[in-house]
Amino acid sequence: MSRPFLPFFSPEDGQSGSARTGKDGGALHAPGNDGKRNQEMMPEQLSGPAEKRSLAVFPLLAVDGGGTKTDAVITDKTGKILAKGKGGASNYQAAGEESAAETLARVLGQAASALEDRLGLGRKDYRIQRGVFALAGIDTAKDQTLVEGLVRRAVQTSGIQIEELIVENDALSTLIGATKQSPGVLLIAGTGSIAFAHDGKGNFYRSGGWGHRFGDEGSGYWIGKEAVRAVLRMHDGREKPTVLSDLVFKHLRFDNHEQLYNWAYGPHYSVDEVSALSVIVEQACTLGDPVSRRILEKAASELFLLVEAVTEKAGIGEKSFKLLLLGGVLQNNERIRHELVQKVREKRRDAEILIPRQKPIELIIQRGLYDGEETG
Repeated sequence: MSRPFLPFFSPEDGQSGSARTGKDGGALHAPGNDGKRNQEMMPEQLSGPAEKRSLAVFPLLAVDGGGTKTDAVITDKTGKILAKGKGGASNYQAAGEESAAETLARVLGQAASALEDRLGLGRKDYRIQRGVFALAGIDTAKDQTLVEGLVRRAVQTSGIQIEELIVENDALSTLIGATKQSPGVLLIAGTGSIAFAHDGKGNFYRSGGWGHRFGDEGSGYWIGKEAVRAVLRMHDGREKPTVLSDLVFKHLRFDNHEQLYNWAYGPHYSVDEVSALSVIVEQACTLGDPVSRRILEKAASELFLLVEAVTEKAGIGEKSFKLLLLGGVLQNNERIRHELVQKVREKRRDAEILIPRQKPIELIIQRGLYDGEETG
């Protein structure tokens, strides 16, 4: 899987230029307690009279955008966050194209304004060497082209000058940040599910991530959907009634199966609400519910299949590699995590299984800075 690179984009003239970053800039840090900037950390571009100085340079703008929230940060060369922006959904498949573009522009503007307020800069006083946009919803070539366009619009609206843009799937960015040049697999199971693998030679592979309608097996949404199916089967007499039914009704504040059915096919049905039922399934399982236990065991099996499939695609099954587990299901559901880890260890004894403590944005920062060192 190739990594898309977009050329230099100046929001002022909208023209393209060099795609590589220069090495003539440094990074600004926060003012000291006396209100003066730390001169040892000041890039040369900001010293001297204002009319003669050139632009300040910051190495990275990193964006982590998903179906519920979006984070943008500007960092120095060590990865220290200098400024932040935060907003809602920027996955265009969830929020729509216009809303996604507006959210991206808003969080970029917030991060830029925070940087400028902190360091006494104007929007035209600095440039950023690289912008990494790690965004959910980039699953096909069509998605890639469309999202690149949304990112360009957002950058132009924000007025930030960025030399090089990288726009890619958020899971892929996270994997690159975590593994660098080493072989590795990233499994994400949150609302949805997807797996990426890196063969250690610059090639990337993917399994899953086909969305809630036809895929996302083992995810929070899939678990919630299986719970609803089980409750309806119990009503039909095709499944023995268990505590799961009572807990689902209580959580959704329904009294009967007709209300559940009307909600499922009505305007208030949402992926997030169904995904939230995964917690209810875990609660029922801890109470000894066999139906819930079966759903969670099946979820672990589906997630293991994702790992196996992408590991085979990358050809790293017989090598030592890192397996990173991310997402609410894997990090919070102990039963699924235990079942999955056990299956992996039985089949892939050389796999180093990790649950990163870093937030996704921190791994995306590592991705941007590492690649910058490699190609800058």
